[in-house]
Amino acid sequence: MKRALLLFFAVVSCQITYAQDKPVLDKEKLLEYYQTQKYTDAAQYLQTVYAEDTQDEKEISQLAYANMMAGKLPEAEKNYLKLLEKQPQSLPVLFSLANINLRRGQDEKAKNYYMDILKIDSTNFTVYKQLASLNKGEMNVAKVVYLEKANAINPTDADVVFDLCEIYFKSNFFDKASNILEPALSADSTNLQLLKMKMPISMAKKKYDESIQTGQKLLSYGDSSTFVLNNLGKSYFFVLDYKNALKSFLAIESKSMDSETLYYSIGLSYRGLKDYKSAIPYLEKAIQEGISTKIASYYGLLGDSFENINKNTEANTSYKKGLQFENNGSLLYNIALVYETKLSDKKSAIDYYEQYLKTINEKEQPKLIGFIKNKITELKR
Repeated sequence: MKRALLLFFAVVSCQITYAQDKPVLDKEKLLEYYQTQKYTDAAQYLQTVYAEDTQDEKEISQLAYANMMAGKLPEAEKNYLKLLEKQPQSLPVLFSLANINLRRGQDEKAKNYYMDILKIDSTNFTVYKQLASLNKGEMNVAKVVYLEKANAINPTDADVVFDLCEIYFKSNFFDKASNILEPALSADSTNLQLLKMKMPISMAKKKYDESIQTGQKLLSYGDSSTFVLNNLGKSYFFVLDYKNALKSFLAIESKSMDSETLYYSIGLSYRGLKDYKSAIPYLEKAIQEGISTKIASYYGLLGDSFENINKNTEANTSYKKGLQFENNGSLLYNIALVYETKLSDKKSAIDYYEQYLKTINEKEQPKLIGFIKNKITELKR
């Protein structure tokens, strides 16, 4: 009996000593770490307080959160997985695991966690929005489905509405785009992103006055971007208000924006005003912008290819087409050479050698000029 009592007191004594040695969490210290956003210090501190193999859910949760906020994602994931085993229906835990995997580039694992959330809560807007963003590609069917479900739950979320409208617009579903856009704009009438989406949709539905009104509203909010001015100009043009159309297009030109479409639009606006003299240079610029700067070299390569299979007439035809786009010295020389060496047409060869001479810089290539002049002299004999 005496021996049993001694053993009992020894065990109790060990437990008391262990309890005295076990660190106690200083809540104020932990709170200070969180308030000052010293999450790495908080995580390290918690690791000195809690046992590595702790099974206490509160302790695991604190370790998981601190490590996640500190960016120690593998350690955070390990703790959240331990929590998930104990709380398989916990939405915060599943969201945290999804977030961690997103941050680590593990998109498929993140999707799986979001799908697990939907099994518990099939009307979770955030999950549908996240799943839509994880399905890449504008015309991805799954992306559209998730955006539509998110929109049905929260029809005023601007990001979802914008993404879905863009897809509908590119699919020519203009009515569907307009139907989801209006509730979102009613909730936030000054949302520039949504107003900019409204302009092309209104134009596609031939509601040009509506597009003009939207464009003017955007200008009043300080958005004079090329997108707004271009759509505003087109809308004015379609209602035959050429003066305001021209004003919008010229505002784009003042931003040093060069493009075939812009010059064409300005030219058409001048024509609408019957100012044909002003229209001509812009239509000429449109033609110039519409032609690839490389097209002369393409014809040069085409001509050379014909030469190599002894189709010399076709070769010169290609070289001459290249000249229509650029007064290219190498093309002139090639034409002259074909006439001289392959088609035995001295007169034409002389003509093109003389044209070639005019493209050569006298100071930089005096020897070449001498060589070509000698050729012309020989051909004239």
